[in-house]
Amino acid sequence: MKFNILFFSFLVVFLSYSQTPKPQNGIVLSKQNSYRIINVNMLVSPTKTVENGSVIIRNGKIETVETRSSDKQDLPIIDANGAWIVASFIELNSSVGVNAAVERPVPTASQNSSKTGPYYWNETIHPEIDASSIFTYSAADFTNLQKMGYGLIVSHQDDGLAQGTGVLIKLGTKETEVFEKTNCGSFYSFNKGVSNMEYPSSQVGCIALLRQAFYDAQWQTNFGKTPNISLVALTLQSKSNCYFSVPDKYEMLRARKIAKEFNRTFIYFGSGEEYAYGNVWDTLKEQIVIPLNFPIAYDAKDPYFARQIPYSELKKWELAPTNPSFLMNHKIPFTSSAKGIKSAADFWKNIHAALAKGWTVSDALRSLTTEPAKILQIENQYGSLESGKWASFSLYNKNPFLYNATVLESFVQGERIVHQQNPEMDIRGEHTLNIAGVKYELIISGSPEKLDGKIKTFGPLVDTMRVSVDTLRADAFITLVKNDVSIQFIVKKDGEPYFFSLKGVMNPRVNIMEGDGIGPNGKRVVWGGFLTKKADNDKEDKLAWKLDTASIGTTYFPNMPYGFKERPKQEYIIFENATVWTNESDGIIQNATVVSENGKIKAIYRGGASYVKPENARVIDATNKHLTSGIIDEHSHIALSKGVNESGQSNTSEVRMGDCINPDDIDIYRQLAGGVTAAQLLHGSANAVGGQSALIKLKWGHLPDEFLIPNAPKFVKFALGENVKQANWGDRNTVRFPQTRMGVEQVYMDGFTRAIAYHEAQEKFLKLSPKQVEKLGETPPARDLELDAMYEIVKGERRITCHSYIQSEINMLMHVADSFGFNVNTFTHILEGYKLADKMKEHGVAASTFSDWWAYKYEVKDAIPQNASLLNEMGVLVALNSDDAEMGRRLNQEAGKVVKYGGASEEDAWKMVTLNPATMLHLDKQTGSVKVGKDADLVLWTTNPLSIEAKVLYTVVDGEVLFDREKDFILQQEVLAERVKILAKMNDTGNDDQPKKTVVKKKNKHFHCNTIGEEASEESNEH
Repeated sequence: MKFNILFFSFLVVFLSYSQTPKPQNGIVLSKQNSYRIINVNMLVSPTKTVENGSVIIRNGKIETVETRSSDKQDLPIIDANGAWIVASFIELNSSVGVNAAVERPVPTASQNSSKTGPYYWNETIHPEIDASSIFTYSAADFTNLQKMGYGLIVSHQDDGLAQGTGVLIKLGTKETEVFEKTNCGSFYSFNKGVSNMEYPSSQVGCIALLRQAFYDAQWQTNFGKTPNISLVALTLQSKSNCYFSVPDKYEMLRARKIAKEFNRTFIYFGSGEEYAYGNVWDTLKEQIVIPLNFPIAYDAKDPYFARQIPYSELKKWELAPTNPSFLMNHKIPFTSSAKGIKSAADFWKNIHAALAKGWTVSDALRSLTTEPAKILQIENQYGSLESGKWASFSLYNKNPFLYNATVLESFVQGERIVHQQNPEMDIRGEHTLNIAGVKYELIISGSPEKLDGKIKTFGPLVDTMRVSVDTLRADAFITLVKNDVSIQFIVKKDGEPYFFSLKGVMNPRVNIMEGDGIGPNGKRVVWGGFLTKKADNDKEDKLAWKLDTASIGTTYFPNMPYGFKERPKQEYIIFENATVWTNESDGIIQNATVVSENGKIKAIYRGGASYVKPENARVIDATNKHLTSGIIDEHSHIALSKGVNESGQSNTSEVRMGDCINPDDIDIYRQLAGGVTAAQLLHGSANAVGGQSALIKLKWGHLPDEFLIPNAPKFVKFALGENVKQANWGDRNTVRFPQTRMGVEQVYMDGFTRAIAYHEAQEKFLKLSPKQVEKLGETPPARDLELDAMYEIVKGERRITCHSYIQSEINMLMHVADSFGFNVNTFTHILEGYKLADKMKEHGVAASTFSDWWAYKYEVKDAIPQNASLLNEMGVLVALNSDDAEMGRRLNQEAGKVVKYGGASEEDAWKMVTLNPATMLHLDKQTGSVKVGKDADLVLWTTNPLSIEAKVLYTVVDGEVLFDREKDFILQQEVLAERVKILAKMNDTGNDDQPKKTVVKKKNKHFHCNTIGEEASEESNEH
């Protein structure tokens, strides 16, 4: 009888295997890649589902998808046994298989490329790289992606600004057939990559270089006579998909400006923080590839470490899973990316987290299948389960979007790759075993794909192998393949292990299993067992996620401490009964009322004059308070991202600080709390000619470009002295010209001379007729952004703010300017300005200085605290600047020092931080004083603003209240409460099995004039 049961079981197993090709090394092969899959559930497309249907695959393509089991008899049958089929996912942002870029040797001269041949001069621009030519098959990476559900990936070399073309790869097993499509789009970023060239060294430099390269490509296309492989590639690639990596929040807005300037369209590899843009998406409709690699939680159980976590990092962790639903609800076209996710478990955990926050299954499937297929223009071959398309899909044991599921098999153009057998029966429950006359209880749990077991004896028994055991429990290792069951376990007696290894066959009809095996003494044992109680596995089929949109965190603008729940708007504001420092001929007015409407100062009333108060007006009682115009910081480095110095070259007038405004810098809010409403964001002082400055209002809560003052005058940073020549900056900094102060002058002479010659060549070409151009073979000079800016200086369209200390060098630059027929606008720092105030007045240059900085380096050994007042007395326009994020929030006190040290009047001192810098920046017609018609940039102080006791109550910028001291106190409490709430989520015991990252305390860093590179933290300490 026992033999008959075993034979019958063997026969069932044999017949079940005989209908399908046999697995070989994990892969089931079929000559024609043709199958009949029955009893299968299918997510046919984002809008269509078929349950208990069948799919016919012939020669690697889907022939039919049917809502019933097919009866075709000419194909091998695969019984899916209720498993689920989902079309293969398509990844657009990958580097799998593509050899990583290798750092080149440091060039002899750090400004020169180590590449030879007709390539672009800067090696971080290398669009000629073809990913298909540097591809290496990677079976392990392929398998990992298959287990996530991917069948196609676009892979490229992620290095540099212009990175080259990608290749569309199908994740099959045939190494010689992996390429589905070469030249599959071009790739860009703002990341310099492995290039060892000094330039670029900052993000503003990266943007400038990429912009210049696009102009060079245009010129090469129209006029180039000598070959340039890189520039030709840039032009050709503009006609296909162009992908731009923007991993930091505001980089997409920066890339969009490049796209607009060159009439290009980019597909953006996003940051995952697109939700932080708010309603800006009403006007943005670009295609985005969003990461599903959400931030992991911090290990925040220790309260000391927990308080070190920046609030903005907590908000990122909280809100990242809401990003897909946010974009979906705003109808933004997007696809999803698994880049950076290491395992299938993490991939699906993140998808389920996003579904719990309102993302829909249909939209998730769309973003992984049909949408990327459309972008790649392969939607007629991939992306859904439809007749005529390639049979590229994944077979899951359950619907992966609803349950914790496992990929059992992958199909790539019909090639069947088996990862794990789908169990044909469920043996979980309580079983009674008899092993060589000894009774045991076996409890099988876990999932059908991964079984867990516990085994125990029933009291003191002695078996034929003399293993005397009391009631003992042990773990059992159990596997089930088709009907074959294996059980291994170890029991111990007096510390000695006794090992059992059993093999047998399960009969699902009668729930009996039996077989033989090896006992502890190495002898054969016969065993049998039967199911006594089936496991209650309802919990296994519960959803992997629960819809929870009610607890979605609030997005602030910016998404960090003291952010607004909505972007600020202009208000009708009335300050009543204030002491008003007008900075005009009226001087200081007592008991006055100032009215702001639509961002402008509408009226100023003296005494108890009557006026109409609109119902919507915010009326502020300013009795015994002082109202002033906002402080203007003529020299600041706050609110900039990823570098303040483009130090790779001596002349970098092509870079624009306005390209990298960082609206999330907490110093913006801090300086609003100190009464600052506007600033000039300057390049650092590492170069003789630095970058173009950005004139901004401190528009906390707004997007980067909204900080920029519309139609603002143009400025550029020059520098003199030690920071420029870098001769004492170590051995690494001995190759860049100039190395002496004399060389700095030559940089200026050379730059202006070249700019004039460049402009004359442009003018000469424009005067030629088309016939003359053709006859003479003339070409215009290639667009040069550096020389464009230098010529704007000569022409008087761009003004110089110059970092300076030493009298002789200040004299030198004025002489250079005189020789080219223009004036220097401002000398900043200028701590020896008192030595040549008469010459400065004659030249017409202003001075923006420190109040009492001295002796912090050799160049300032002759500085005196009376400098500002002496220059002011000589008739030089004088301002006080910060050049420091901390000083920037107490410039009112710096102005007070001029009264203390130099005896200046209070009004003159106050003008040094308000009207005078506005005049220097040529903004005095719109700001800098309290005057009807000017911008409503107003600050209400508790007392005389020059006093160290003065505190800001309100700061208004363009009619928006951006700092309110009462509200600030409330915000502090709200931030603390929300920190506690988010930390509680992180510390939820249900997350104990999830990976956590260690808290690392961040130092509070700021950019300064001499900051090199991107090392300074662009997120200051927020606490």
